[in-house]
Amino acid sequence: MKILQGIDLVKISRMEAAIKRGGKRFLERVFSKAERKYCSGKRMMFEHYAARFAAKEALIKATGIRLKKGQRLAEIEVRHEKTGKPFLSLTTAMRRAARLDARDRVELSIAHEREYAIANVVIVKPR
Repeated sequence: MKILQGIDLVKISRMEAAIKRGGKRFLERVFSKAERKYCSGKRMMFEHYAARFAAKEALIKATGIRLKKGQRLAEIEVRHEKTGKPFLSLTTAMRRAARLDARDRVELSIAHEREYAIANVVIVKPR
């Protein structure tokens, strides 16, 4: 068994500035349509965007993914189980880039409080 871990911390005010500066183009490059709909409907929109960005960065740190030309962070999506527990959903191309297969377990924890959002990704590879 092999365990991989990645963690990322995002200052919410920096995410707010990036969104205001980059606008729709930034949002479409970094967040999926479902993530944009989810976050924009929240009272603390920037906190939710920052937490999702941290989750994507934590996955990248855990796996060592290098985004190729044409790949976007929006191909890594934070979704929720019916219980509210967050999980990561990746496009097939992104799963290949991350060297993840169906047997690998990817666990995600995210939180945001006042100035910061944090995410932790743990990947358990059974082989």
